[in-house]
Amino acid sequence: MLQKAVSWLLFISFVASFHGAFCQSVSVPGKPWLSEYNVHKEYKGVYVVKKITIPCRAYEAFLVDNNGKKLTPAYRDIGDFSGGLAEFVPMGLDAEKLGRHGFINRRGEVVIPPIYVSTDKFYEGKTWVIYRSGKQYGLSYIDSTGKEIYKVPIQYFRKDFLISAAKVDMVCNQDTREDVLWWKGRNYFILNWNFSPFIEKEVKTSKYIYHFLFEGKYGIIDNKMILRVPVSLDDIDPEYKFSGQGMERVKYGDKFGYINVFTGELITDFLYTDTRKPTSGLFWVKKNNKWGCIDKTGKTRIPFLYDEATGFTSEDRSAVAIDGKFGHIDKKGKIRTPLKYDFASYYNRGISMVRIDDKYGYIDINNRYIIEPIYDEALPFDKETTEVERLWLRFELSMKGEEKFIGFSYKLNAVFILIALALFVYANSLIFKRVQLARARKKR
Repeated sequence: MLQKAVSWLLFISFVASFHGAFCQSVSVPGKPWLSEYNVHKEYKGVYVVKKITIPCRAYEAFLVDNNGKKLTPAYRDIGDFSGGLAEFVPMGLDAEKLGRHGFINRRGEVVIPPIYVSTDKFYEGKTWVIYRSGKQYGLSYIDSTGKEIYKVPIQYFRKDFLISAAKVDMVCNQDTREDVLWWKGRNYFILNWNFSPFIEKEVKTSKYIYHFLFEGKYGIIDNKMILRVPVSLDDIDPEYKFSGQGMERVKYGDKFGYINVFTGELITDFLYTDTRKPTSGLFWVKKNNKWGCIDKTGKTRIPFLYDEATGFTSEDRSAVAIDGKFGHIDKKGKIRTPLKYDFASYYNRGISMVRIDDKYGYIDINNRYIIEPIYDEALPFDKETTEVERLWLRFELSMKGEEKFIGFSYKLNAVFILIALALFVYANSLIFKRVQLARARKKR
């Protein structure tokens, strides 16, 4: 269902030069007014024009009609039209000396107010926008009316995308050719990933979501080319070793969370230090050094109370422990076996192995002994028979409590081996002494 995460070449919208972005001003028959501007570009009867007084420092752009009439006030920049809209940046800068970005239509009307730190032209009816969100920069996708389609959950990635660590850069004379960068060594990370046509085709043909890897970090994008999880994940689980029920385990730093495998949206925050593969629709997860259960919506179903826990079996039981005492609960969290045992195994074939007072026995799901605790060592009933040990003897034990002798205790065997080894060493020592004594007599 999901492609294996691999490293791809990713392209960003920021470029190092603006050559070819605007046509150089030339004489146009019937439009002498174009000579007033350094550069211009036509879009179906309207023109984006620009005056550059001091390169990279003093410049202004206008949208004008076919007769040279200005349809907008002076802006710092106006970008390419796409989907009937063009990105623009007003002359005034914000408190951080950055331009704000919005969109105008071909009549020069402001359709989306200039409130964003960064954006791009519309593609397939949507674009991304970057904005300040507390101490971080946030990323959303909007439609051509400015309505938010999807908000990337940046707040879960608290160590990344910090405003204080970002560099906002743009191309000389073109404020709409901007990007927000985070440098990590020689590599940079951005929020607004753009993909080459080859990768875009592969992403769009994926069934649901697509994992990708860049410089050791994973991101997740859906088949509509919307980034669902930014490039910050430290691990993913596309092979479902720890995942299921429509949820995939993902890792950020040293904590785990879950995403929806169909949409790529985060279901839970990164709260858990350990997890178990789901059983019976519930996930055992560990938080604050205690185990509890969540369901596929991320809702807590069993409180975080337990030091140990096993998966739920067909008997609707899980073995749990608090302060070294074991018992069993059901999927509703109700205690079904009192937490009084020194150990209790999972249920299998309706039987759980328990240890009490250093002896092993077996109980049914009603907490009744079907085999009394008389064994020194034992194993759960993973098959119709199991192995147990008492009085240094090993037996094959049936679920009815019938014993069949199969050998001596491994401990007893070890004792026999040690005794044999000691006798061997002792015998060799005697032989060595006799040889030495015989040699001494010959020398005399």
